[in-house]
Amino acid sequence: MLPTFTVDGDWILCDHTRRYGRGVSVGDLVVYRIPVFTNQWGVKRVTGMPGDYVSVGTPGDPGEELMIQVPEGHCWITGDNLPASRDSRHFGPLPLALVAGTTIAKVLPWNERKWIKNGLETPPDLD
Repeated sequence: MLPTFTVDGDWILCDHTRRYGRGVSVGDLVVYRIPVFTNQWGVKRVTGMPGDYVSVGTPGDPGEELMIQVPEGHCWITGDNLPASRDSRHFGPLPLALVAGTTIAKVLPWNERKWIKNGLETPPDLD
C-alpha cells in the first residue's frame, strides 16, 4: 500500500461497524482477511463494488483491456502501488464476508499520524 502505508511499523485504526462490507464504497481502504491465507490480514483500496465493471490487468501489461463485472456479495480491491500489489488481480473478487472494516486513521509512527479519507471521492464541483 505504498505510499499510503509502509509494510512494517505502521499502525492503523479500523472502523469495525463496516464489517462484511456494510457502508463500504469505492475508494475506501478496507482491512480484510486474505482469501488464500485466511490467517493473514491485508489492507487495500476498494476499486469496484457489486455490479461495477473493473479492469483485470495492470496498466501497461498485455491483457490490460480485459474487464469483468464484480459479482453480488463481492468487491474488487487493489493496492496503491499497482506493480507490486497482490490483490484482486491475483485472487479475484473479494467476498464482502472477508471485510473486517475500513481504515480511518494511521496512528503510528506518531509523526505520521493522520485521518484516512476516501481517496477516490468525486470533488464537490464535479457532481
